[in-house]
Amino acid sequence: MPRGFTLLESVVTLSVMSLLLVWAVPNFSSVSDTTKMMRLAKELNGFVLMAKSQAILRRQPLWILLTRSGDSWTLNLTDSEDEDNGLVLMRLSGEPFTGIELATTYSSNQISFDATHGRPKSGRFTFYPKLSSETVLELRTHFRSAIVRVCAPSGITLGYQPC
Repeated sequence: MPRGFTLLESVVTLSVMSLLLVWAVPNFSSVSDTTKMMRLAKELNGFVLMAKSQAILRRQPLWILLTRSGDSWTLNLTDSEDEDNGLVLMRLSGEPFTGIELATTYSSNQISFDATHGRPKSGRFTFYPKLSSETVLELRTHFRSAIVRVCAPSGITLGYQPC
């Protein structure tokens, strides 16, 4: 004679499942933020290195301009330091990186690259999840050495060297 589950067994099972979900959901958002941070680090590094290469190839100074609109940001590589003038050569949109805050130490929110060696202006981009500001990565550029690198200023390195 087939028999189903009792009400007590069903309630206990649902309670255990609910507790597991309450515990697991915050961990999923943390994993998602970490993945976005790692992807942003690689894309920012590649974008700046491509800008260096383009400045040398074109033999002209170039600029990366940071523009913000609401919670979103965009990086444009242009041949003019003025936002409204100049040709946009490349663009990196912040739309795929929702929930990741981007800050910069560059004056006027722009990086310049010289035409001869492609050396970037010294400064850094700092990015971190809005909900967890202890996980921080930085992309640093140095004018004299023309080095571009990603590093971790905090104890959480996400696979990058400490700054």
